[in-house]
Amino acid sequence: MPKVSSTVTRSKAVRWIAILFGATFTAHGAPGNGETAAPGPQPEQVQTVHLEYQEAGYSVVNCSIPIVIRSTPFPKEPALGRDKVIRGNLQLGSGASNPIAFVWNRTAGKLYLDLNRNLDLTDDPAGVFASQAGSSPSDYQVFDDVRLPFQTPSGNRRVLVDLSFLSYMSQSNCSAAVRSFWQGKLTLQNKDWQVGIIENDFNSSVSPEGCHLLFRPWEAGNKPFNTSAGSLDTFPFARKLFIHDHAYQMDCTPEASGDNPRLALQFSEQHPALGELNITGSFIQRLILEGGTYLVVIDNPGAKVRVPMGGYSQPKVWLKKGAAEAFHDPRPQPSRGMIVIEEKRPAVLVAGGPLTNSVVVTQRGATLNLRHQLLGAGGQVYTRPHRDRSHPPTFAVYRSGKKIGSGKFEFG
Repeated sequence: MPKVSSTVTRSKAVRWIAILFGATFTAHGAPGNGETAAPGPQPEQVQTVHLEYQEAGYSVVNCSIPIVIRSTPFPKEPALGRDKVIRGNLQLGSGASNPIAFVWNRTAGKLYLDLNRNLDLTDDPAGVFASQAGSSPSDYQVFDDVRLPFQTPSGNRRVLVDLSFLSYMSQSNCSAAVRSFWQGKLTLQNKDWQVGIIENDFNSSVSPEGCHLLFRPWEAGNKPFNTSAGSLDTFPFARKLFIHDHAYQMDCTPEASGDNPRLALQFSEQHPALGELNITGSFIQRLILEGGTYLVVIDNPGAKVRVPMGGYSQPKVWLKKGAAEAFHDPRPQPSRGMIVIEEKRPAVLVAGGPLTNSVVVTQRGATLNLRHQLLGAGGQVYTRPHRDRSHPPTFAVYRSGKKIGSGKFEFG
């Protein structure tokens, strides 16, 4: 099992990325990304990977936790004196027995959780937490390494989170940086993969819909990831998945095993009709097509790939060359049209690098507003997943060959 690391590599400045992505470079297709034989009657192959609970030193997803404020004290509480206090329940999951009572002592910077759910806030030694150094003494405080237990139809579960509490204008909110997920090792096409399930909330339902699927090479297992980081190591769970030239029907079911529950993730091979997609562009690490019968994931594509026939929305694209990375995660735009894969008519997709530095100029009175963009081969806007704010991109303005102004872009 890969060792979990909390170190995140910072990306380089936009200027350096653009230089790297603009250099001469030939993308090589992964083995098996060429033409595939026409599908025929074949026996179904089923493979199951068992996912174990895993804790990480970094957040894998961020979500809000609904809270219900309580105006009266609990039956038993620690000594609070005249401190500023907020009481209530953390609403975990949909089960009636899952809410956890809490007392947030804003003055002392302490959080008390009723982990055994007996409404006694004094008998849970593992449920007392001190806020992070530097947290505000009253309005905003963060509590690390909180393990929240909750119940599901398949048994007891837990989740590791860092909890953030905010009190502003008589309103109180709680959010969680989740630091646990489910992972296992899967061997497909003679290659080992780290696969996992990341739950986006604390719903006690056993359905994988609404979750994210982690799918990346096993040797990359010590690299931090997050469902919103843009690397596309994770993507929304789909019951029909086409990845590395193979199609699968996917099912995820819980397995009760006492205090160590796990999930069973099943891959049942399918054989849909395929069509050709021609890709123009470079440096593509991973490309994801959504909207069709299958969610399509393509790693290191060559100039031609074959994918299940159907209509797809504009793709998510992750570019990588060396340490430089950028991604394109578009919002649905009907005006851009669909990518239609047919049996006898190849479709064309222009995506990837090289990237070009671009500036969008808008005028407001006598002021010119300049906005920096990284544009790809198809005109898509790309973003760096980890911005280095200490090295912002710069610009210069020339008139008749003479420099008349320069400056730096600000983050935001």
